[in-house]
Amino acid sequence: MFGQDNKIQLAVLEEKFKSHEQIIEKVDSAIQTLSETNQNICKMLAVHDEKLEQCSKEDADISKKVEDIEVKIDNLYKFRWQIGGVIAVAAVVIGLLPTFIPTLTVVPMSDRIERSK
Repeated sequence: MFGQDNKIQLAVLEEKFKSHEQIIEKVDSAIQTLSETNQNICKMLAVHDEKLEQCSKEDADISKKVEDIEVKIDNLYKFRWQIGGVIAVAAVVIGLLPTFIPTLTVVPMSDRIERSK
């Protein structure tokens, strides 16, 4: 039925089939490894996305706090200049009071006694 030539061809085909099976097993193993690696990368990306979102929220909070502090500092500068203006006006008014109201000047007691005699 089968000749010698056919047996040789069958043996060659069986060897080739075995080598192809080994290659397919290696490809399957590589695909499985790539799949696991892909899953790990997806998990890492999810974690990094969460961290980035958290950092952006913290950055927004810090920016808001900095803006609030800047507003407070500006208000303090305005208040400082207002106080300085009030003090300057008070100094001028106090300095001019004796000129406009001479009765407010303090007369020593000895001058009062001499005038009453």
